[in-house]
Amino acid sequence: MNTYCKSVFEQMDMAIQSMVELIRVLDEQDLQLRPTPGKMSIGELIAHIAVLCKADFLIGAGGTEEEIDLFYEQAEPSMQTAALEQALMDNYDFLRQGIAALSDEQLMQQTTAFWGGVHTRFEWLLDTQAHLYHHRGQLHAMMVHVMKIEPGVRLFE
Repeated sequence: MNTYCKSVFEQMDMAIQSMVELIRVLDEQDLQLRPTPGKMSIGELIAHIAVLCKADFLIGAGGTEEEIDLFYEQAEPSMQTAALEQALMDNYDFLRQGIAALSDEQLMQQTTAFWGGVHTRFEWLLDTQAHLYHHRGQLHAMMVHVMKIEPGVRLFE
């Protein structure tokens, strides 16, 4: 794997591990909590986080809107903490393997997302990292400020 990608994954490893720890703090009934009407519930947010690594990889590979929509329909994990944790790990593993299979030339190849965004495959990886951190922060904030839970999970080294 490319040296720069290895460094990104070292950071993402901690983000994934902290997500697993956050999920393990929650009970099944916590997944139904919807802090803001019209926005994602805790479980829906975790389900989104659980599949985003694979979805973002597919987007970076040039997947069409229809292909990405189909992926989301088929990949939606059940609303159980164990299933959400497993989906997170499986989709992260898919991302790692997919990036590891790319040559340096492929990593620098630009692709266009179905909405028009243009990045190199490496930039899509960085975008995925930011996407993961963004939603992990949302979940942590919901747990602390809405649920009044102090999860005791380190978010950064």
